[in-house]
Amino acid sequence: MTTRRTVLRAAAGPALLGGLGALAGCAPDLPPRLTIAAGDDRGIYIAFARLLAERVADRTGVEVEVLRTEGSVDNVRRVRSGEADLGLTLADALGDPVPAEVRAVARVYENYLQLLVRAGDPVRTLADLRGRTVSLGARGSGAAVTGAALLRAAGLREGPGADAVRVTHAGLAAALGSLRAEEVDAVLWSGGIPTPAVSALDREVPLRMLDLARYVDPLAASGFPYAPRRVPPVGYAPPGADARTVGVPNLLLARAALPDRVVGAVVEVLVRRAAVLLPDYVRGLQYLTPATMIQTSPVPLHPGAVDSYRALHG
Repeated sequence: MTTRRTVLRAAAGPALLGGLGALAGCAPDLPPRLTIAAGDDRGIYIAFARLLAERVADRTGVEVEVLRTEGSVDNVRRVRSGEADLGLTLADALGDPVPAEVRAVARVYENYLQLLVRAGDPVRTLADLRGRTVSLGARGSGAAVTGAALLRAAGLREGPGADAVRVTHAGLAAALGSLRAEEVDAVLWSGGIPTPAVSALDREVPLRMLDLARYVDPLAASGFPYAPRRVPPVGYAPPGADARTVGVPNLLLARAALPDRVVGAVVEVLVRRAAVLLPDYVRGLQYLTPATMIQTSPVPLHPGAVDSYRALHG
């Protein structure tokens, strides 16, 4: 369900690089509108999707609608069903096997797992959450999937009781509101650092982000290549110069049946306009280079993406 959307329209842009040809108004297989399944209104998914939508509309002359969603799992469902043409997902939220209805456009950038507590609370590690309550993101979000895996990696179980972790699910705004009101003891968020909504609460109620690097290897035992990442310097970062957390790649997906030339146009925008596709506030490791964009395993690249990468870079 869409409660807020951005629809961006522009006149047809110049011909695509690499021989792809001008798209607008010249091909019967072009849809009148593209939709991008994004995420929480306060997260990087929707910020990235809006920036991408504007540039794709400029390039193709096709309307591009950005959908506010619950996140990765919801986005994959929408792309599979045809409700969305494109969608963003954490790579570990796709499931096994990869749905046949989706193909990859690019590996776009990396999310950081951010497990947030109030700075004055005694919680220092995941183990300290036994008997406490944590919000693991909205149902249908990648954070909920990764959060459940994180608890298992730490040897924690969900449920009532002093030896378990009580788990709730909410979007970022509601989760941070619960943290402020001391209704939950921790909030897990997967996104760019800093996340403006988190920084805003940190100025009101000082927060602390837990160091999660010790859980990278147990998480990776599942077969997914999680990576330890140094936390960029932000107000709510863990103390210490080498504080680390878990990095999770993001993929931009497309419907397998989306016309090749449309997907090729999106790739061309990603490659040529990379510098303007991430919000200015995002720090840390980001992809959006051709060498990393094609690393979408286990999701095969869409044929239109393959053609575009070859045309642009050989």
